[in-house]
Amino acid sequence: MIGWIIYNEEDVEKNRRFIKFVTEKLSNYNIATKLIILQEEKDIAGLIREHKPDFAINRSRNCEVALMLEEAGVKVFNSSKVTKIANNKEETFKYLDGTVEYMPFFNRENKEKINYPCIIKSVSGHGGSQVFMANNEEEAHNIEEILKDVKYIYQECSTDLGKDVRVYIVGNKIVASMIRTSTESFKSNYSLGGSARPYELNNNEKSMVRKILKKLPINYGGIDFIFNNGKAVFNEIEDAVGARMIYEKTDIDIVGIFVDYIVEKIKG
Repeated sequence: MIGWIIYNEEDVEKNRRFIKFVTEKLSNYNIATKLIILQEEKDIAGLIREHKPDFAINRSRNCEVALMLEEAGVKVFNSSKVTKIANNKEETFKYLDGTVEYMPFFNRENKEKINYPCIIKSVSGHGGSQVFMANNEEEAHNIEEILKDVKYIYQECSTDLGKDVRVYIVGNKIVASMIRTSTESFKSNYSLGGSARPYELNNNEKSMVRKILKKLPINYGGIDFIFNNGKAVFNEIEDAVGARMIYEKTDIDIVGIFVDYIVEKIKG
C-alpha cells in the first residue's frame, strides 16, 4: 500500500518535519509514501493512470488535483470539496452563510459599503499572507495596488484585534484549540511571531465548530475564530493546516492521530 503526500514546490521545505512525521508514522503500519511535488510533476493525470496510489494527503491546496484523484477512485484527505471551499475565503463565507456568524464582507463591486478601518485580503492567501488593514481610502488604494493581480475582498474589522483561536480538526472531530495573540500586529499568526497557548472552547464556540463540520466534513484542518466585542466569530478554514504550534505548546501528537484516522479509513 502506498500513499501520496502532495505539496506545491514552494511549500515543501518549510513542511519537511510534517512530511517526515507522516512518513514515519505510516511506515509503522507498513504503508509507504511518495512525495509528489506538483511543479515537478507536469502530467499529474498521467502519473495517476500509471502509478495510482491507494490514498493521497493533499497539502497543495489544489482542488483540481484532488478531484482527478477522486475520479480515479482514490481516497483524498481532505476532499476536493473542502479544498475548493476552504481555499477561497469569499466562497467559504458564502457557503457558511446562515450557519455561523462572521464579520460582514464586500467585494470590489460593492466596496462603497465598507467603513474604515477595514481588512483587505486575498481570497486565496494563507498563513496571514496577503492580509492588510486600511485605515482610510488612501491606504485602501495602496493595498489594492499590491493585490491587483489577485482576487480580494474587504471585511469589517472585529473589535478585538490581534487575537484569534484555531481549532484543530481530525476525523471531523475537535482535537485541540489554541489561542493566538499579538501585541505588535492585528494578525496573531504563530508563524508571524504571535504567542500561543492552549484554549478551552466554550459551549457556543463548540456549537459553531459542530455546525461547520456538519455542513463541511474535514479530515484534517483548522477552523479559525476572531473576536468581536468579546465574542468569537468565524474567520476562516485552513485546509493544509500547520502543526508546529501544537507540537511546541502541547503534548498532543496530532500527526499520529491523523495517521491513525487515515489507516482506519483506508483499511476499514
